[in-house]
Amino acid sequence: MTQRRTATYCRICEAACGLIATVTDGVLTGLEPDREHPVSRGFACAKGLAAVHVNTDADRLRVPLERISAADTRERSWDAASDAIADRLSALVNEHGPQAVGVFLGNPAGFNSLLGVGTPEVFARLGVDRIFSSGTQDTMNKYAASAAVYGSSLLHPLPDVRNADAVLLLGSNWRVSKGTLISMPNAYNELVGAASRGARIWFVDPRRTESSGRRTGEAVQIKPDTDAYFLAALLCEIDRTTGFVDGLSDVARNIDGLREFVRRYPPERVADVCGLDARTIRTIAREFAAAPRACAYMATGVNMGRQGTLAYWLLQMLVLVTGNLDTRGGNIPGQEVYPYIARGRADLEAELVRGEFGDMRRGHLPGVLLADYILDAAEPIRALFVMAGNPLLSIPGEDRLREALKSLELLVVVDIYPNATSDDAHWLLPATDQYEREDINLALPGMQPDPFVHWSPRVVAPRHGQREEWWILARLARSLGQPSVLDEADPRTARWKRVDHMLARGGLSRAQVTGQPRGIAVGGGLRPGALFSGHVHTSDGLVDCRPAAFGAAIERLERFFGELRAEPEDQLKLITRRSVKWHNSWYANVPSMKAGTRDRNRLGMNPGDAGRRGVGDGDLVRVTSAYGALTVTAQLDETLRPGVVSLEHGWGLQRGLALSRAFPGANVNRLTPHGPGSYEPVSNQAQLTGVPVEVALAPEEAVKEDVE
Repeated sequence: MTQRRTATYCRICEAACGLIATVTDGVLTGLEPDREHPVSRGFACAKGLAAVHVNTDADRLRVPLERISAADTRERSWDAASDAIADRLSALVNEHGPQAVGVFLGNPAGFNSLLGVGTPEVFARLGVDRIFSSGTQDTMNKYAASAAVYGSSLLHPLPDVRNADAVLLLGSNWRVSKGTLISMPNAYNELVGAASRGARIWFVDPRRTESSGRRTGEAVQIKPDTDAYFLAALLCEIDRTTGFVDGLSDVARNIDGLREFVRRYPPERVADVCGLDARTIRTIAREFAAAPRACAYMATGVNMGRQGTLAYWLLQMLVLVTGNLDTRGGNIPGQEVYPYIARGRADLEAELVRGEFGDMRRGHLPGVLLADYILDAAEPIRALFVMAGNPLLSIPGEDRLREALKSLELLVVVDIYPNATSDDAHWLLPATDQYEREDINLALPGMQPDPFVHWSPRVVAPRHGQREEWWILARLARSLGQPSVLDEADPRTARWKRVDHMLARGGLSRAQVTGQPRGIAVGGGLRPGALFSGHVHTSDGLVDCRPAAFGAAIERLERFFGELRAEPEDQLKLITRRSVKWHNSWYANVPSMKAGTRDRNRLGMNPGDAGRRGVGDGDLVRVTSAYGALTVTAQLDETLRPGVVSLEHGWGLQRGLALSRAFPGANVNRLTPHGPGSYEPVSNQAQLTGVPVEVALAPEEAVKEDVE
């Protein structure tokens, strides 16, 4: 037996924790936290460590498969698969034009440093511009807001928790999810450290999350999808009491427009809609403003609401008007490994267009419209390439999307697993996983409190016919008669040209980073002072406090406010829930993720709400929304505020996975809005939280949960 240990890093989320991989006789047999890693310092979560099972899972895709019929798939060589796909794709483009082709990129694509090398080129050369991504299910609102406020979609000032006296966190649960658009491995421990030295921390969320409590700070249990009103009320209270800091006109414009807006939403007006006492809102506002150093942060719990873009705008305004933007202990841009923020220069107002199915932002199309572009568009999508994603379970409207996928003339899925989306694929192409490829963590420059570049070698070789995505796309390009990196004299070196250029702009080389198994630190952490001097890319170099691009969104905000005030007192709202034991749909076949009571996706209910409906713990209930219905098992959960129910995302039947067949769980996205009018037009963001539902005991004839 031969055994070796290799330093690597995790690529399932932004945290990028350092790991030590144990390889026995060429097989990955263990992952453990790297105690010598300069940033994660021996921390890694259960989800990251469970990836060893993903790597060795017997249900993984092994060789290219062609689906001949529902009951017949046949193994093909890579040459045969690439040539056949290229022939069909070319025929469709020649007959119907490039609008007949769509692409969907899933979340793992963002942590794969070479996936982007082939994706734009091979489809761009065909003229394809119908691109969908998981971004419109989780963070696209932040990019839209930053484009409007700062003139760059890539500027996201980070909370300097280590030096803050007050920390406001909205819709985020760092103990479970580690944060979005921020790379902070042991994020919860940072909060514990801040609280231990006296920092005041508020967790604004409909749940009393795992992050709040005695060691950190208090839970402020707001009603779902009302955070924009809460933030506006904080700003209103600060403006009419302590006042905005002096000198704002030197760095910002439209300050009076911001004041005019927030005066519509004083604490006394929004209290009932937010489900909070007006005194609580006033107290938080004054304490945040009075703190010597204060920072704020929001994540997917807010992003996924109907007003995520406006909420992110108002959060930026909160730190700006209290003097905490780009200051120690406030919100500071992370140091760039290479010039990055300037690449995101954007004029949001110019990017807002009228699409076939409604107003939207130009760029990645709303995922909730994927089925509509396939079934109802004047020029429908006929061929779809899905890479590192599972839209059938991650996009709202499973039933309609299934109908759409079945109607495609060409569906190609590139993934490590045969997932739910690939059930109807004509071609299934097996990709390598994160430990079967070389990688570098350049996915989130400017979003690291401790900037560092980490290169990981290939830990193990693929044991079957899996290929890296860059190779799959390069092989397809060759079959299409396009230029291909495979035609270079040294393809394995040529594929890194883009990364080499990025590193060179940061004063680094690939030789330097490959020579450091635990990465290279870049700079000394968050450094205030660069935002106003170099990172604001609006036309006049000033932060825009009330962007004109938000005009229609502000009108919707007031309309939704009226609708919320008119809701029945006993209206239930559905939120999606994340767990330390679950990571999107691609962990559906990991035994440790479904052990014990995690054999199904249970509906969390406040005991009071359940009691009033005659529902007990473990009862089957029928959950109904305007978009669908599910029969699921209820679980009493006192951490939920009254009026709120919750389901985890990512569950659902995946026939190609043994554990998923045995314990599929219900897909929450069968209840969430989809189709025209269901997304936030200013950002294309889906609504996955704050969805009105009704819950009742399931009919007597119901004996099991709905899973397909």
